[in-house]
Formats: sequence, structure tokens, C-alpha cells
Amino acid sequence: MTLKWISVAAVGLATASATALLAWLVSPAAPGVAAVVFGFTALPFGAMLGWILIIAPVTADQTYTSGDSIESHWTTAASCGTATDLVTVLGLTLAVVAITRVDPPATLLLTGLLLAAFASFTGRYAFARYRALSE
Repeated sequence: MTLKWISVAAVGLATASATALLAWLVSPAAPGVAAVVFGFTALPFGAMLGWILIIAPVTADQTYTSGDSIESHWTTAASCGTATDLVTVLGLTLAVVAITRVDPPATLLLTGLLLAAFASFTGRYAFARYRALSE
């Protein structure tokens, strides 16, 4: 169990370091301060990500009602995950736009968001299908 908690800490530090590096690279003024602030801010979220990936128990599949199919369950799970991914993408995009002080066209941002939604849904659906069929 100690090795798992060390792995959680490593994931948290890696996430915080990657966030700090990104803030340092895109910050036009005071990159060191931006790197420290964003790195410390990302540390708890990185630790939570590590906990989810390494320690969180795997839950059993939900029971299906008679009208549901496995494909509809995969679609629902992929849609729910896509919503979370889009909120994350929007937050990171707004952070980069705020730090760099650029003014990208709205069409570019919305197209990127739409592509992120397609990629997230497709990836999550394919992963849910793969997990179910590989067992």
C-alpha cells in the first residue's frame, strides 16, 4: 500500500510540474511567478488524479433495466465523461488565453471545443466497449 501512495504522490508532482512548465512557457510577464502559482494550485488536483488512477477501487457494472442495451450504457457513460472533459478543456483554454493575453477568434475556439467533444466521446465510448468486450 505504501508503494501505491508513493505512486499517487509521483502522479501529483508530475501533474504539478507539467502545469508549472506550461505556465512558465506561455506567461508573457513574470514566468517564474506564474509557474510557482500554477504549480502549487495544480498539486492537489494532481494528487486527486493519482488517487483516482491508482487507489480508487474499481466499481462493479450497474445493473441494466430490461429496456437498456449495453450500447446505450456505453453511450451514457461516454456522454457523462465528455461533459467533464469539456469543462476541463474550457478551463485550461481560458487559463492559457488569460495568461498569454491573446484574442483568438470565437470560431476557432468553438471549433476546437467541438473537436474536443468528438474526440472525448469517441475515445470514452471505444474504451468502455474495449473494457466490456475484453473481460
